[in-house]
Amino acid sequence: MSRNITIKDIAREAGVSISTVSFAFNGTAPVAAETKARIFEVIKRLNYQPNSAARGLVTRKTNNICLFTPHPASDFFSFKGNSVFADLLQGIGEVLDQKDHNLLISWENLGHKAKTPKLIKLMRERAMDGVLISLPDHDSSIIEELTEQNFPVVILGSNDLKNQVNSVDVDNYEIAYRNTQHLIDLGHTRIAFISPGPLEFLVCEDRLEGYQDALDSAGIKRKEEYIYIGDENESSGRKAAEHFRLLKEPPTAIVAGRDVQAVGVLDYAAANGLSVPGDIALVSFENTALADKYGITSITTNLYEIGKEGAKLLLKLLNRKKDRPAQNISIPSELIIRSSCGAQTGSA
Repeated sequence: MSRNITIKDIAREAGVSISTVSFAFNGTAPVAAETKARIFEVIKRLNYQPNSAARGLVTRKTNNICLFTPHPASDFFSFKGNSVFADLLQGIGEVLDQKDHNLLISWENLGHKAKTPKLIKLMRERAMDGVLISLPDHDSSIIEELTEQNFPVVILGSNDLKNQVNSVDVDNYEIAYRNTQHLIDLGHTRIAFISPGPLEFLVCEDRLEGYQDALDSAGIKRKEEYIYIGDENESSGRKAAEHFRLLKEPPTAIVAGRDVQAVGVLDYAAANGLSVPGDIALVSFENTALADKYGITSITTNLYEIGKEGAKLLLKLLNRKKDRPAQNISIPSELIIRSSCGAQTGSA
C-alpha cells in the first residue's frame, strides 16, 4: 500500500515551498497564476487529500461552527420531539453547507457546575471558529468570557445584552402585545395568559410583559389568577384551561404560549362542551403545522429564519477585519388569523 501523500510531497514535486502550497490551497495569500496551476496539477495527479487538522494549524481555522444550548436539562429547550428546533437547525445547516462549514452541536446540563464550562473549553482548544448560542436566562457570564476573548458569537433568541452582542430573534415582547391587542380589539377584557415555560426564561418574561403592557394600555386591570405557567406539553394547555374555567370570573379569551398548549385548550373545551371561539377565544405563538391543522390563530416565530440569519451573521463576523457595533436582527412576525379567535380569517 502506498504511503499517504503529504504537503511536503506536493511542494517538492511542484518545486515550491510548503508555505506556497498552503497559500495556494487555502487562498490565504496571493500566488502567481502559473505557480498555482502547477501546484493544483500536482495535487490532482498525486490525488492529495488534505488533513483538516493539519490545515487548521496553518490557517487557524477549523470551518466548524458550534450551536450551543446551555440548559437542555429543561424540556423547554429540548431538541427531543421539538419541530420548532428542527426548523432552527434547518436554517443554520443550509447556510453553513453553502459556505462549506460544519455544524457541531453541544450542550451542558443545567445541574452541571464544571470548573470550566464546556463551551469555554471548546474555544480554548480551537475546536470551532464561532458559536451560535441560546441564552435562556439572565446569566450572561459565559457570553462575557467569550467576548472578552474577541471570540465570534451570535445569540439566537432573547437576550439581556442588546447593543453589546450580535443576536437574532423575533421581538417576543411585541408579538405578545400584538396577540393580546388582537383579542382586545375583538371586545375582550377578561384575557388570560399561558406562559410557554418558566418565567426564569427570557422569552417567557418578554411575552408576559408584552401581554401585561397591552392590558395596561387598554386600561384593563391585571389579574394574577389569569396567568398560568405552562410547559412544552399539550397537557399544560388542558390544565390551564381547567384552572381558568374554575375561577369565579373565567376569562373569555386566552393567549396561549405555544401552539401545543393551544391544542390542549381546544381539547379541554371539546371535552367540556365549550365553544371556541364562542365561550373562549384563543390565540397562540409559533404558527406551526398544529395551528393550521386545528384552526388556531397564531403568530409566526420563524426559527428557520432565525437560524438562517444567525448563521449568516456569524459567518460575516468571521470575515470582518475590524470591530463594528453589534447587530440585533429582529425577524418580522405575522399574525395568521384562523377560526379560534372569532375574527375574519387572513393575516394581520
